[in-house]
Amino acid sequence: MSILLTSCITYIEEELNIKPKLVLHCYLIPQMDTTVLTLTNSTSLFGRNPKKIESVANATVEISNDNHQWMRMEYDSVYKHYFIPQAQFPVVEGKTYYIRASAPEYETVSASATVPYFRETNFELVVEEHTGCVHYGQPFPELHNHYYLKWKDYAGEANYYAFHQNYDYWSYSWDPWDDIYTDSVLLNKWSPLRDDKYKVCIYSDHGQDGKNMSALLLLYYSDDDFDEITMLQTDVHAYLYRRSLWDADGDLGFFMLEPVKIYSNIKNGYGVFGAFGMRTYAIENNNVQYFK
Repeated sequence: MSILLTSCITYIEEELNIKPKLVLHCYLIPQMDTTVLTLTNSTSLFGRNPKKIESVANATVEISNDNHQWMRMEYDSVYKHYFIPQAQFPVVEGKTYYIRASAPEYETVSASATVPYFRETNFELVVEEHTGCVHYGQPFPELHNHYYLKWKDYAGEANYYAFHQNYDYWSYSWDPWDDIYTDSVLLNKWSPLRDDKYKVCIYSDHGQDGKNMSALLLLYYSDDDFDEITMLQTDVHAYLYRRSLWDADGDLGFFMLEPVKIYSNIKNGYGVFGAFGMRTYAIENNNVQYFK
C-alpha cells in the first residue's frame, strides 16, 4: 500500500508541475500612519521536498492610486515586510488603490481595492441579566450576563463589519531553576470577538440593508474582557478573505468535510489586498463612553 501511495504522489506532482507563487497580504487603513505589506511564497503540502515558507525580500513592490503612477514600497529587514508611510502615500476613504509585486522566479502578482467609508452606526454594548437559560446544551440556572453588540447598518450600500476586543494583560517569564515567575510586563491584546456559537464576529449586511444588527457574544466573557472594543468596517475582499479563513479554521476538526477554499483577490498569486476603517470604543461600566 505504501508503495502505491508513493507512486501516486510522484505521478501527481509530475503531472501538475506545481510552482510556488507569491503570497501577498496588505490592508489599507486610513487610521494608521503606515501601510504595511508582507510577501512570502506558497509551498506544496504533499511535495517530497516542500519549499520553506519565508519572506521574499528581493521583490519590487509598488502601489498606485491611479494605476498609472507607481510608488515603490521599501523593505524592512528587521520586521520582514514592505512599507510606505502615509505621509508619503496617503490612504483616503472612497478611493481605489492598486498593488503589484514581482520577484525573480515568480509570476508578477497584482490586485486592487477600494477603501470603504467609515459610517456612523450608533454602536453600543448592551448587557442583560438572565437566569434559567440553556446554553451549549447545558442549563444555566444562576444569574448571568448576556453581552450584545448592537449597531445600525448604513443603508444603500454593501457593508461589512468585524469586531475585536482590546485589553491589557500581564505576561510573566517562568524561571524553572527557582520555580518562580519573573520579568512581568504589561502587554495589550487585540483579538477577534466571538459570538455565542463561538464564531468570529464578522458580518455582512446582505439582506439587512439599513436595519438594526446585533450579535450575542460568547457567554464566558466577563465585564473585565471589555476595556475597549474596535469596530472594523471592511471592504468585500477583507470580509471574504477573513470569513474563509475562519470557516476553514472551524472545520479543521471535522475530517469528513470538504476543504474550504481560501478566498483571494491576488491575480497570479495568493493572499489578499483589502481595506478597512476602524474605530475603537472605550467601555466603562459596560457602556460605550467615547471612541478614539
